[in-house]
Amino acid sequence: MKKRSFIALLAAIVLPFTANAQEREDMGYFNHLSASYSLGTDGLVGFEVASPIGNYVTARMGYSFMPSFKAKVDIDYDYKGATNKAKMEGKLNMGDFKLLFDVHPFRKSSFKVVAGFYLGRENLLEAYTTEPLYAIGTASWGGVGKIQIGTNPANMFGTDAEGNINARVRVNTFKPYLGIGFGRAIPKKLVSVSFDLGVQFWGKPKVEVFDYNPPTAVTKTSEWVKLTKDDFEATASKKRDKDGYDALNIVEKLSVYPVLNLRVNFRCF
Repeated sequence: MKKRSFIALLAAIVLPFTANAQEREDMGYFNHLSASYSLGTDGLVGFEVASPIGNYVTARMGYSFMPSFKAKVDIDYDYKGATNKAKMEGKLNMGDFKLLFDVHPFRKSSFKVVAGFYLGRENLLEAYTTEPLYAIGTASWGGVGKIQIGTNPANMFGTDAEGNINARVRVNTFKPYLGIGFGRAIPKKLVSVSFDLGVQFWGKPKVEVFDYNPPTAVTKTSEWVKLTKDDFEATASKKRDKDGYDALNIVEKLSVYPVLNLRVNFRCF
């Protein structure tokens, strides 16, 4: 008796899922459309549209972005043997168009492999001084409008006319994507939920400082100059030099960006 009850209970649990899989409709080529809202590490706000390419592939196209936010930090620098603070502000820029393809190897399963690309902004992070650096723009600085970044004496950068500097972190605009997930972008009825986990291949980030050349003015010889960990001492006596080395050492290793994404899909037709 107990055995029969167990079999009946198991059938009651399994059969609805089996029936749902068997009843999955045949998909044509772009004969359905869904709209989605996404939330994830690739953007707190994201929108997509999706359409099938046969029974095993779904094409998704959309845009995701992070609301712009800023952070402030003070960076130490020396002037005539005294330590001063440069007041910096950083702004994150994340916004990407995306074209992705969900490949479902098994028609009766929601498991999928996702491949495609993101196409977006080059400047991932922009930083700038909010107040002119002390004594910049005067002859007493040892080079009008010039500052040294790191421990390499050759790394002298010109400031603008007010004594400000600008920096950025740059990544590739084209970012291939590969991941896995569960859920279908085309709901069987009205609404479905899907989940992705993958990585963007955005290349090795580049930390750059703008060199006003000559100082205080933008000319044809002014350019963005790349900084590397070799511009700082790994075991410098000054803590900020070692901090600069450690920070760039980490940045140079971040060639991929993890993406965790949750979507709510609405079937249009």
